[in-house]
Amino acid sequence: MEKQDLYNVTPPVSERFKSPFSETNGSCATFAPIMDAGGKLVGIFMGDSQNPDILGVRLTLPEFVAMADGMGDIRKRFGL
Repeated sequence: MEKQDLYNVTPPVSERFKSPFSETNGSCATFAPIMDAGGKLVGIFMGDSQNPDILGVRLTLPEFVAMADGMGDIRKRFGL
């Protein structure tokens, strides 16, 4: 599945889950798997728990892994 094809998929709110580290913060990121027709994980949906109708972001698996692996450095850059 190509990156642009991921935007053809909007997982239902019932399939989304909040980041376990920010569930108590009210508004936070939600995540959902994007599967291909064969049931294989091909991408990750990231949305907003307070605004579930907003388009959200779709990441390929390599993009998601790179973002997750770099989260510590991203937090440092923002002084968090």
